[in-house]
Amino acid sequence: MMRYIISTLLYLGIAIAILQNWLIVAVVFILIFSMRHGAILLLPMAIIIDGYFGNFYTLPMLSFTSVWWYLVVLYFRPILANLRMTKTYESLA
Repeated sequence: MMRYIISTLLYLGIAIAILQNWLIVAVVFILIFSMRHGAILLLPMAIIIDGYFGNFYTLPMLSFTSVWWYLVVLYFRPILANLRMTKTYESLA
């Protein structure tokens, strides 16, 4: 139950941080959220925020960046998980 509450708070924190232009806070929250839950849930939020700011009349940079971030997380998340598992097994031996 606590995991869902933390996930929801992180997700809302990302949205509020982007809307308030607190970019450092948004980056930290995005990193934590992406490593725990993946980045697929960030895509709809990016599309909605781009629509809110009217960026679809020009170039929707937040949406493009979120797609790029999804691909980066998709590639690096298994590598980081294997590094964690390797260190755990080495410390047990």
